[in-house]
Amino acid sequence: MEYEGLTRDDLANVEALNRAWLRCRGASDIAAGKLTPTLRDRMATAPFLLFSFREQDDDLWRGLLETRPQQDLLDERPQSNDELHEVQSPGLSFIWSLARRNPYAARIVTGAPSRWCEKIMSVTMMRVLECTSNRHLIEPRLETASMLHRGFVQIGALQSMLMTSQPAYNDRMRAAACRTPQIVRQVADKV
Repeated sequence: MEYEGLTRDDLANVEALNRAWLRCRGASDIAAGKLTPTLRDRMATAPFLLFSFREQDDDLWRGLLETRPQQDLLDERPQSNDELHEVQSPGLSFIWSLARRNPYAARIVTGAPSRWCEKIMSVTMMRVLECTSNRHLIEPRLETASMLHRGFVQIGALQSMLMTSQPAYNDRMRAAACRTPQIVRQVADKV
């Protein structure tokens, strides 16, 4: 089964969202010497979101999408940061449209399970935005700058391997196997 990978436009949107996220978080991290502007620029080009919408929290998303949107009085994360809200709404809109068009790519970008993609695809984009408008959902995918950089490198390498098309080398492998005398003899003995 073949899956459609991420397009250049998808990656451009991911980079723009990462830049906005790093801009929101970056002022304090840069001031503290944890994140240099060069590292921030490099990290923004990751082929996945550097932040999470808490995709793994089934109870949260079930409660958000299956009931009338209402502010939880006991929620420890009320939406208060306008900059984060300016990343959250376009981010959710992008992921919603990507999940409808290509759930595989949405999962690569977010690291979300397929059930989460199915949940957000089952409702309209306006419903997703309405249900999340008064909630602070965004959280860092990895906490510290060093963990973030190490994770960025590891996940980026893995995704690069998964997303790049490999040249077909089956013919070369078969030809190499035929040149191996031991294998040829074993096959000849069986025939």
